[in-house]
Amino acid sequence: MIATIDLENTYSSGVYSKRPVAIVRGCGASLWDAEGREYIDCAAGHGVANVGHGRLEVASAIAAQAQRLITCPEIVYNDVRARLLERLAHLTPEGLTHIFLCNSGAEAVEGALKFARIATGRSGIVATLRGFHGRTMGALSTTWEPHYRESFAPLVPEVSHIRYNDLEAAEAAINEQTAAVIIELVQGEGGVHMASEEYVQGLAALCRERGALL
Repeated sequence: MIATIDLENTYSSGVYSKRPVAIVRGCGASLWDAEGREYIDCAAGHGVANVGHGRLEVASAIAAQAQRLITCPEIVYNDVRARLLERLAHLTPEGLTHIFLCNSGAEAVEGALKFARIATGRSGIVATLRGFHGRTMGALSTTWEPHYRESFAPLVPEVSHIRYNDLEAAEAAINEQTAAVIIELVQGEGGVHMASEEYVQGLAALCRERGALL
C-alpha cells in the first residue's frame, strides 16, 4: 500500500486530497484495499458508477464494444449511439427529445449554461448557496464553496447565489436578464439538503413566468 501511495503522491497533480487508503479491487458495493481490508463503497465514483464493481454483464458489454469500435466522434453517425439516443428520449419527460452526450457532470453543466444563454438570449445565471456543480470555469462559477473558487477569480460574470429552498429569495433574484436557474434536487457536498416539493414547483413556475430555464 505504501508503494502505491508514494507513487501517486510523486506523480499525480495533487489536485485532490486523499485518504491514506489504496483501493485495489471491488465486487458489487464492496471494495478491498491493498492490505485486504473490506469497505462499503458509498461514493460510486461520485455517483457516476453506481451499478457496482465487477458486474459481468457490464464488463462484457464494454469489452464487446471496445473490440468492435473503441470510439466514434459525433462528426459521423453511429448505430449504437443512435439507439442510445432513441432510448434516452423515450425515458425523459415529454418534450425532452434531444440529447447532449458528454463525459462528466461538469461538462453537462457547461453545456446547460451555454444552451440556456443561446435559447433565451440572456446572460444571468442564478445558483444557490452550498450548491456544487463542478470545477470547470462555468460550472465553478455556479458552485458556492469559496475555497474552490477563490484561486481562479475572476470567474464567469453575472452569476448570483441565493438561499436554497427559499422562494422569496428566488423571486427577488430571477429577472428579465436571467437565462437560467441551476439547483441540485439534493445538495450533496453542501451537506445533503433536499429541495422541498413546494420549492421545486414554485421555482419552475417562476422560471416559466419570467422566461428563464430551470
